Amino acid sequence: MPPGTNPASPPGTAPATPAMGTPGKLAMDECGLKTKWAGDNYCINKPPADKGFQMHIGPSNYDNPEAKYLLNPGEEVTEQWPATAGNTKDVYYYWRQYRMRPGSHHLIINTGARRLGGSSNMAKDNPEAGIIAPENKGVGMPLAANASLSNSLHYFNFGDKPIIKEVWVNFWYRDKSEVTEPTNEVFSMLGMGIAPGTHVYKHGACNITQPGRILTIYGHVHSHNKRFSVWRTRGGQKMLVHEAYDWEHPNVSEFSSTVTNPALGPGKDGGYSGVLDLKAGDTVEFECDILNDTNTLFLGANEAENDEMCIMIGDTVGTNIPVQCTASDVPATGGSAGR
Repeated sequence: MPPGTNPASPPGTAPATPAMGTPGKLAMDECGLKTKWAGDNYCINKPPADKGFQMHIGPSNYDNPEAKYLLNPGEEVTEQWPATAGNTKDVYYYWRQYRMRPGSHHLIINTGARRLGGSSNMAKDNPEAGIIAPENKGVGMPLAANASLSNSLHYFNFGDKPIIKEVWVNFWYRDKSEVTEPTNEVFSMLGMGIAPGTHVYKHGACNITQPGRILTIYGHVHSHNKRFSVWRTRGGQKMLVHEAYDWEHPNVSEFSSTVTNPALGPGKDGGYSGVLDLKAGDTVEFECDILNDTNTLFLGANEAENDEMCIMIGDTVGTNIPVQCTASDVPATGGSAGR
C-alpha cells in the first residue's frame, strides 16, 4: 500500500482534523476499523493535505494480509521499511502523531542519515496533543519534498496468536515564515558488553558546547533494564530531570511551559516540569540500571528479552547532544554514577 493511504477512510469523506489544545488527550480510534486484529483503535485519520501528511505502513487487506505484515507467535524482527514523504514541496514540521499496533517496540524514521522522529510507545504525540508552547513558536524541522524515508521497525510477538505489523504517523506542517529555531533530534547510544550474571550501571556523559533547550527526552531500553535516568549537570550540581522504570512503555518528559510532568520520586516515572535550558559547559548525563540474569552476553542487539540497549532519545533546539558521549560502567554495588 502506498505510504499515506488509509485503508479505513470511508469513501468520499475527508479526514477530520484531530482536536488540539487538550493536554493528555491523544487522538485514538478515528478510523472505525473492525478487524480481527488487535489494535484497531490505534488507527488515526491523516491530516488535511494542506496541513500535513500521513505515513502509513501496513496491509492493504485485513482479511488476507500480505505475508510481510504478519508476525507469528514466538517471532521477533527488526526490519527496514521504505516510504516516501507526502509533502510535494519543502516544508517544516514539528508535531508528530505516532500510532502503532501491539507488538511494536520501536519506530525510528530517517531520511538519509538524519533522524526525523520515532517512538517506543504505541500511542504518542510530540509535542503533547500538538500544543506548541509559547517559547517554542519558532521551532521546526526541515523536510525536503517527497523525501525518501527509511523506517526501522522492531516487532515482537510473545503471545499465542499472529499479529500484524502496522504504523500510522502524521507529520503536521509549520508555517515556514514562523520557523526561526531549527530543531534537532537526540539519539545518544551506549555500548553494551555486559557479561552473564552482571549487574551494572551504564552511564553516559554528554558535553554541551552551545546554549539551547531540551524539548523532550526518553530512554529506549529492553526488559533487563530496571531504571533509566537523565540529569543536567551545571557547575558540578546534578539535577535529575527524567526517570523511567517501565521498559516496554517508557514515559516521555516534555520540558515546556505548557506541560506538567509526573513528579519525580523514588521508583516513579517522572520528569522535571518547565523549560529546561542548556548552557555551554553543561553536561547531560544518562544512565541505565541493567541486570543480566541470563546466560547470554549482552551486545546491544534488537532482542527485547535476550539482549539490552541504553539509548537517550529526544529533541533539542539551539544546541546538540552528541551521538557519542563519554561512557563508563559502574558496578551496581558501587552506587549509581549519577547520584
